[in-house]
Amino acid sequence: MCASRTGRIMKSIIKCSRYTIVTAAVWAVSVVLLGGGYALLYAPQQVMATQVKKQCAESQSALEQAQLVARDKTKAMQKQQCEDINQLISGFSIPQNATTELVFEIGRIAQELRLSEFSSKNQKKKNYTTVGKSTFVSEVWLKVEFQATFEQFAQFINRLESHNPVVFVEEISFRRGSQSDKSHKMSLQLSFLAETKTKNKKVALATH
Repeated sequence: MCASRTGRIMKSIIKCSRYTIVTAAVWAVSVVLLGGGYALLYAPQQVMATQVKKQCAESQSALEQAQLVARDKTKAMQKQQCEDINQLISGFSIPQNATTELVFEIGRIAQELRLSEFSSKNQKKKNYTTVGKSTFVSEVWLKVEFQATFEQFAQFINRLESHNPVVFVEEISFRRGSQSDKSHKMSLQLSFLAETKTKNKKVALATH
């Protein structure tokens, strides 16, 4: 009786030991598989994610640097364009306070060519304009009248158009003289460009 009971107890112990061993083995295999899965899947993804973040940071830094360089280049280009505009304006215009001086210069040319009955008169702004609504220059109109031969007239026109700054001959009209008189009544509409007071300010603002 005692021996059979002891046998049953031993069988139970053996079964428990087997169950414990199997369970432990299953857990061990699971841990190994999880560890292997981490090593094979998650760890490389972490490395890749770190590399991507690093590349994004480098790309952002490169982009910011490129934007800074582009701004500097744009600023330099704007400054150069404004300098070119200044040179162009200076070649074809006079300072605003030099308008009277240029009118006297035209009169001096007429005197050198011995144009008789020479007179000049400032004209109001015409209905049309060649500079539009420019903030850099404005047009000054001048009407001149004189008596001259065709040769004198041609010399006068040539002197005006070769003058620096240029004086533009906009309109020409004349009345032929008598056969005994070689001089003719001439009337010209002239224009020239004068710099505005705001030119330097406008250019300075454009370079900032």
